[in-house]
Parts: sequence; C-alpha cells; structure tokens
Amino acid sequence: MRKLLHVVNINNFFPELFALTSPTIRSYAERNGYMINMITERKFPDYPINYEKMQVYEDGKDAEVNILCDADMLIHPQFPDVTTFLQRDSIAFNDNYNISWKYHVDRIRYFMRDGRDVGIATNFVVSSDWTHDVWKPLSLSQKDIEDLAKKENTDGGGAEGRGWGHYADEFALSYNMAKYGLKYTGVTWEDWMRPFLIHTGTGDKNEALQIAKQTLEEWSRL
Repeated sequence: MRKLLHVVNINNFFPELFALTSPTIRSYAERNGYMINMITERKFPDYPINYEKMQVYEDGKDAEVNILCDADMLIHPQFPDVTTFLQRDSIAFNDNYNISWKYHVDRIRYFMRDGRDVGIATNFVVSSDWTHDVWKPLSLSQKDIEDLAKKENTDGGGAEGRGWGHYADEFALSYNMAKYGLKYTGVTWEDWMRPFLIHTGTGDKNEALQIAKQTLEEWSRL
C-alpha cells in the first residue's frame, strides 16, 4: 500500500516550532510506513499560501492513503495508523465547524444540496483513493472566494489582514466534500483520543512554542 503524509512548509515558516513538531511527524510516518512529501514551493501563487495544500491532488494521485498534516501539529508516539480505524469510503479530519459561519454558502448550489453545513479545518486531513476528489483544485478564483466570505465574521480582518478568504484551503476542501457528496468522519472524535493530535497554532508564537515544549515534556514521561 502506497501511503503519503504531506506537510506544507514554504519559506521555512516558524523553524523554531517545526524543529519541535517535525520529529513527531517523521516518527509517525516511519512507524506506519508513510512516505513524507514536504511541500516547499508554491504552485498556486494567486491564492493564499494555505491553498498550497491542494497540491496533494497531484502529488498524491497514485497513493491509496493521503494525510495532510500541518507543520504545527504534534503527533503522539502511540497514535495508531489511521488505516487501522478509518474507512476507505470516507474522508476524515480532526476538527470542523459550520461552513456558513465563514461563507455565504446559500449562494452555492453544492452546499445547499448537500445540506450538512460542514467546514473542514485542515490541520489533519485523511483521504483514500476513493475520496481523492476532496483535494481537487477549484475552478473558482481567489476573488470568487473572497466575494463569498462573510467579512463581518473576521477577527480584525482575519489572518494576515485578508479576511476569511485567507482560509481558501478550508473552503476548497469543504466545497469538494459537498460537491462530490463525500462521507466524513472524525480522526479523534472521543475526548480520550484528543491528546493524540495537538495543534499548537501559530497566531501567538510564544504560546505555540510553550504548548509544544510542554506537550513533549509530558509525552517524555510516558
């Protein structure tokens, strides 16, 4: 089985944090037979940098399993291979929200037809060869996505001052899930499973480093 684990790290973003998270990601990959695909170059320069996650569509087209893992994610040393508990007919993600909180989904027939109102947080996403369409780059432009964004829901303009259009990757995956009617499940859906995947975030760099160091210290005592 060909299994790929993709990590976006363009322009060596936040190297102090990645030095802490990357060993846990590599250990998971080596332990469970995943090849790591480090995405370091832009192929969608007209979109926010997060949209580069859509490179998984081309890079992972020959794989049976693809995982997208954010560079600011810590993976617990006892976290099992996702193929042992996830179904091939569903995509899986670690967090979600109502996509209508961020975008005017009532303007898009796929979201209206789908009716589930699910937005995918893209910090850890799993797909199979059956559900690979979730990564398909959109025909919509960045301006189209910006026009659909609910500006009133931004927190002072959103990340990097770009509003919710900055989250084009989350919109794209959520759009494809609705368009293709893909089934979905969680990755760590029970409370006891949540510590297996720790997303530090990068909004507050000092806090992110503190979370990473504290988490690794706790894990070292296991």
